Amino acid sequence: MSEKSSGYDGALISELGVKRYLKGVKAQGFSNIDFFIRGSELAKVWKECSFGCHGPSYRSLKRHSTKSELLQPLDNISPALAGLVDGAQHQTIGQVERLAGGIQRTAEGLHATGAKSFAKVGDENYAAYSFASVVLEKLVSFEINLLDNPISQIAMAVVSEYVSVLPEWLIEDTLKEKALKFPDKMDTLWVIKALSMGIIEHTSQEDLTKAVNLLNDPGQRFTGKQLGKRMALALSYAIASVVTKKLMAQSAEIPGIKRDLVKVRKVTKPLKGGLGASLLTLLGSQGHLNNAAQASRRLQIASPRLWNILRFKLNGANMVYFLVENMLSEYIDRLSLLERNPKDFAKVMFAMVRDKKTPAIYFPGFRS
Repeated sequence: MSEKSSGYDGALISELGVKRYLKGVKAQGFSNIDFFIRGSELAKVWKECSFGCHGPSYRSLKRHSTKSELLQPLDNISPALAGLVDGAQHQTIGQVERLAGGIQRTAEGLHATGAKSFAKVGDENYAAYSFASVVLEKLVSFEINLLDNPISQIAMAVVSEYVSVLPEWLIEDTLKEKALKFPDKMDTLWVIKALSMGIIEHTSQEDLTKAVNLLNDPGQRFTGKQLGKRMALALSYAIASVVTKKLMAQSAEIPGIKRDLVKVRKVTKPLKGGLGASLLTLLGSQGHLNNAAQASRRLQIASPRLWNILRFKLNGANMVYFLVENMLSEYIDRLSLLERNPKDFAKVMFAMVRDKKTPAIYFPGFRS
């Protein structure tokens, strides 16, 4: 059955990411080669084409690897060697990129690119200072996989927002089919702490405790009448806590994030003048601050609600979102799709369940 007649392809969505996949679906109408095909069939079609109709870039549509994924094999062999390679990139190509970003940001700060950019730079600097004044110490003091660390807080905010908007039938099917593995004993305090911090909302400690108890009992079977809206929401947050903790332990991006935090600790430890000065020194060699600002702006465009949670409830955490942007990008892309086109979002979810890619719904783009 052809791609068009069978609907979306859940396996390809899982492989490519929703944004790249849907862009490919749209572009497919202008191509006489199906760049979604794989393996021997792809080789056969390309041989028949023999550069007569398309260049090499049309051979197949593939997901780009991040720097952390490229460094992961080195991390597995020697974290020190991976750190050396990362440091070399930081001092060469990275230094050029930061310089270019610094020039752009300085121009914005001098009002050279318009009043709107000038005002945004001011807010971003203030957000960075707010974050530093309130929680920078937690960023550099707590282990990355603890909810006290802002990195885990950002991840929990994004994942819980995403899981909470999944259809109830999907969560019920996930539990009935045992499509996700849960720990023998879930951490009730984690999800309750997220509620107290304002990371999750519209639920209660009582409902969260019930939800965790349900997930801790593998003999439970769920139906729509048993769950109800309140319990479905509480369950989504409990599931989000499991997903977040696994991401913080096993994502390919984590070694790179930890290396970045080592750089943060080295910069902040000897600095005088308060935490605000520390963060602005760290980011502000303007190029670093520009990277943080650009990631914050991308998040604000893709998901204004999440941006507000990070900016206001998490005290300016939008200015360190760039540290986890790669790890969380597919969650953001799917939330953005839901806001722009709910029907497409529903089709994507259905296709992934139909093609037995349910775990990839909860761990999009995840490569352990």
